[in-house]
This record gives sequence, structure tokens and C-alpha cells, in this order.
Amino acid sequence: MMSHFLTEDTVRKGLSTYLDDFKYGNAEQDDLWEHLTQAAHQDGTLPLDLTVKTIMDTWTLQMGYPVITVERSPDGTSATVSQERFLMVAMPNSNNSEEYKWWVPLSYTGGDYPNFNETRAKVWMKDTETLITIQSLPTKDHWVIFNLQETGFYRVNYDNHNWNLLIQQLLTDHTVITTINRAQIIDDTMNLARAGQVSYEVALGLYSYMVNETEYVPWKAAINNLAYLTSMFQRTGAYGGLQNYMLKMVVQLYDTLGLDNSVNDHLLEQYKRTMAVSWACSLRHKQCLDNVLSLYRQWMTNPDNNTIIAPSLKSAVYCQALATGGAEEWDFAWNQYLKSNVASEKHRLLRAMGCTKQLWLLSRYLEMAFDPNSGIRRQDSELVFGSIAFNDIGRPLAWTFLRDNWKMIYEYFEGKARPYLITSSTSNFNTRQQLKEVMTFVDEHRTELKSASRKVEQKIEIIKNNIAWMDANYETIYQWLEQKGYSVKLRNV
Repeated sequence: MMSHFLTEDTVRKGLSTYLDDFKYGNAEQDDLWEHLTQAAHQDGTLPLDLTVKTIMDTWTLQMGYPVITVERSPDGTSATVSQERFLMVAMPNSNNSEEYKWWVPLSYTGGDYPNFNETRAKVWMKDTETLITIQSLPTKDHWVIFNLQETGFYRVNYDNHNWNLLIQQLLTDHTVITTINRAQIIDDTMNLARAGQVSYEVALGLYSYMVNETEYVPWKAAINNLAYLTSMFQRTGAYGGLQNYMLKMVVQLYDTLGLDNSVNDHLLEQYKRTMAVSWACSLRHKQCLDNVLSLYRQWMTNPDNNTIIAPSLKSAVYCQALATGGAEEWDFAWNQYLKSNVASEKHRLLRAMGCTKQLWLLSRYLEMAFDPNSGIRRQDSELVFGSIAFNDIGRPLAWTFLRDNWKMIYEYFEGKARPYLITSSTSNFNTRQQLKEVMTFVDEHRTELKSASRKVEQKIEIIKNNIAWMDANYETIYQWLEQKGYSVKLRNV
């Protein structure tokens, strides 16, 4: 952030004098700020009445970061800009607006003449200001975007009209907005929706453009945020609609990339392919499922050939092939695990074996995880348990197994509580009944869980937040999916 509001040349100059002055002595944060301020004043990149310390103390000496809200005037040519601390979940008795303020570098551009290269602050919002007005913006028919290239550490919210203009731009020609700012918009909308500051109709409508997105960074932002929706909806009647909505976005990406890795593919292209395979298959895209199973079975016929499955795709292919296949595929993975002497490959296989959808295989695997004679090392037991717990079919199985076998598991780990077993097996809990089960379990084993009490209490708070989120948003999202035609319709027989 500093390299953009000071420029890289100024930062280098300040760092050079700072390192030279303190090369044989001790320094503290303020010494660095002083040298950067001197360089900035010499270069004219910072007003003489402003110091780096004044700005950066608001970022380094207080918690969190702000959300900037931009409300444009009816004609669009001006906007009021406000700041407050961003909280995913509102804290009771918290005076955000009064307690937390930052010096915020505001960079922005408009849809009439978009320029995303000028990332230096056009306007500074002071830590004493709750509201400022910005003039000379484009007319109401053109969007504005703040925080160019996401060089400032803050989220940005807009009025509904500007959000709709951005959605239309993304649907018409998303490349007008740079890749990084597309990722920023994607991440901001869903996080703001989750925090209750933007409607899910806006967030889900904006994500609809993803069917045409080809860049990795926006996709990564989208998938990270959609993963929460998936975890909340998996055991609800609306999941089929959400699955269809997401599959419509992902299928084109998968069909374009496929499973064929090229030696010339750059790293982000490999990441993108892995992501496309994982999500297209997990959303039950038939072509993806057929392809990964076919590739995995080719490996089964020639297990010593390590080139059949590209290294970057191994985790995704192993997991999805085992999720689609049966006992034969699982047993092959187990034998490969026993034969392998490469730690990373053994871990990949352990995780993949938890992906199966066969309940009896998952039950057997759970028992093996805590059997000292099974071939699974004690230090890998949590990895195995977690792989089952993060499987939508395996999660309730893991939670039941943990409760029914707590004494055995506690003794297996020599009287040491393992909070990860609890947090992983309850990772998407979002009902009052599930909360009751967790609290009952904690009450029954409070003595053994004493050393892990903080993490367990945090998990209980997360479940409470999930319940509140479901109460506030489930019906809205369900109705949106139905209105847009994504919900699964029952057939008349």
C-alpha cells in the first residue's frame, strides 16, 4: 500500500537511508516512518504537513481494516464516502464508527474513461473524518470503482445503482475492468453480503458473469466465497439450485481446460485447471467424473508410471476418482500408500481416501485411523479424520464416531485433547440441534478438553454465527435461485 501512495522510488530511497543509518544499531517502527517521510517530502509524494507515521499508525496500531461506502448523488457526478471498521459478524456493544478510523488512500476511476494504472491516492480520507464528499465523478450512466488494483487494504461498498452498473459491465465485457479489480469486486460483494451490508441478490447476480471469466485470480476469489455457501446449503432443500447455479459457471471453464496439462502451461494455468477439475467434479459434472475415473484407471493398469496423472492434478484426480469409484479404486489407493516412500504422495493418498462416498469404506477408514496396527501413523490420524470430516457424506459419520469413541481416541493420543477433531467434524454445523449436540459433548468432556477450551469455544461461536446467517439469508437465496430457474423441479409421474 505504501509503495503506491508514496511510489516505489520514494520507498526505496527511504529504505536505503534507513538501512544505512541503522546498519550497526537498533531501530523501531517510528525510525522507518521518519526516513520514509523525509524521502516523501523530498520527492513531493506526500504533503509537507503529513507524515508516514500519521498514516501508518492507524494501520499498524489498531485492529482490523475499514470498509469504504460510496453513495453517489442522483446525477452521479459526486459521492459521499464514509468509513467504518469491517466486521463479518457484528459485535454487540461495539461503537465501530467512533472507535476505529484510518487514513485511507482513495484511488478511483470511472466507466466513461477507465484508467486502472493511476493507483496513487487522488483523495485522502483522514482518521478524523467519518464522511467526505468527492466531486467530478462521471454521470449516473457510468460506474465508478474505488481502490484501483486493490492497492489499499480496505473493502468497498457502493449504492445499488452503482452495483448494477458494475454487474452490467461485467456481463457485457468484463475485460474493461482489470483482472485484479474484478477479483476485488467478487471478493468484496460476497463478504459484504455475508456481513449483511449488501443483498445476496446483488452478490449472486454479479457472480453470474463468471461463466465468461477465464482468469485464475477472479476464479480463486469466487470459489473461496462460494465454498461457504456450499457448506451452509449442502444439507438443505435449496442445495440442488445452488449446485446448478455454480455448475453453470464452472462447466465452461472445465470444458475449456480439461485434464490435459501442457509443459508450457504457466503456474496460474495449472492452478486454474486443478480448481476447475475439483469443482466441476464435486458438482457432479458427468464429463469431469468420467474423465477423472478413466485417468485414474489408466494409472491402476500401470501403477509404476508416475506420468499418467500430472503432478499438479494428482490431488484433484485422486479425490474425485475415489469419490466416483468404489472399493477397487479405494483399495488401489491404499496399496499405493503402503508402497510409496514419498511423504507428499502418502499424504495426497491419505486425503484422497477420505473422499469416497461409500459409507462402509469411510467407516472402515475411521477405525483404521486410530488403530496402531493399521499402517497409518499416529501423527497422520488427524489428517485421515479431517479428510473424512470434510466429505459431505463423511462429516456426520465422523462426528458420530468422535462422540461414540471419545475415550478410546483420547487414550490413543495419550491423554491429549485434539481440538481439530472437533472443529473439522462440526465445520459446517448451522442448526440449533447441531449446536445442542456440540455443547452437550463439550459439557460431558470439559475436563479432557480443558487445554483446548479456547478453540472449542470459538467453534461454538462459529456455529452460532452460522445459525444466525441461515436465519437471515437462507430464504432470500432460495427464492433468488428459484426465480432465476436454478431450483430443481420435481417431475410429474
